[in-house]
Amino acid sequence: VVPVDAIFTAPKTSMASPLAEQLGCAFDDGPLGAFIRVDDWMQTTVKGVYAAGDAASPMTNATMAAAAGVKAGVGAHQSLVFE
Repeated sequence: VVPVDAIFTAPKTSMASPLAEQLGCAFDDGPLGAFIRVDDWMQTTVKGVYAAGDAASPMTNATMAAAAGVKAGVGAHQSLVFE
């Protein structure tokens, strides 16, 4: 028995939906579990499919997830405008 005042854990995460796998997106392994592989503009390995947030990052952080969502939106917009 070890008395503690607080404890921090790093639970493994998993995708909430099978959609990315069903679409054929590649995944990478991170310290907290698998995440969707994306490029600099958040496009997955499937052309025209974008992912953001905790699903597409080895780190879970609300601010970074929101920023990734904006970046994914810009990437998707650029793919439509410049294609």
